[in-house]
Amino acid sequence: MTKDTHQYFEELKGHLPMVKDPTVIILRGHLLIEDLLDRLIAANLRNAHAIQNARLTFFQKLCLAQGIVGSSNRDLTWKPIEVLNKLRNTISHNLPDETMSKKLDPVLKALFPGNFNDIPNGIHSKSKALRKGIIFQCAMLSGRIEEMEHRKGTSNHGMHRIANKSGSR
Repeated sequence: MTKDTHQYFEELKGHLPMVKDPTVIILRGHLLIEDLLDRLIAANLRNAHAIQNARLTFFQKLCLAQGIVGSSNRDLTWKPIEVLNKLRNTISHNLPDETMSKKLDPVLKALFPGNFNDIPNGIHSKSKALRKGIIFQCAMLSGRIEEMEHRKGTSNHGMHRIANKSGSR
């Protein structure tokens, strides 16, 4: 693991603290993934500033990223992000309740299709698995962006720094 990669993962873990309440992980993970979708799209545009004010939704960004990358790994890459977005939309309009553990299941099944049944059935265990799955998704997207930027000749020669999303909209 390179120094840049290690630094990226440390920043990522800092933005996704291990907490028992999965709401924090869902909301922050969603923001981190959205930032990576923005970067992936920008890495493939001749003039990324041209769509800066387009006010694309998360789902529109996801669809655009799928179109850019292709969807040969749809179930591994895009499906978990799509399901996370649905859960984020659900919880953003409702207070957490006793059904939160069950609400995590579709996301965890998408993130860990072969190992879902190995995740213990408690909110803390599911939150921990969710955090790991989101970190994995971020790593996959970041790697894809690095590859695209390298081909385009615009790479910053290191993992993407995690943007501070506060105040950026």
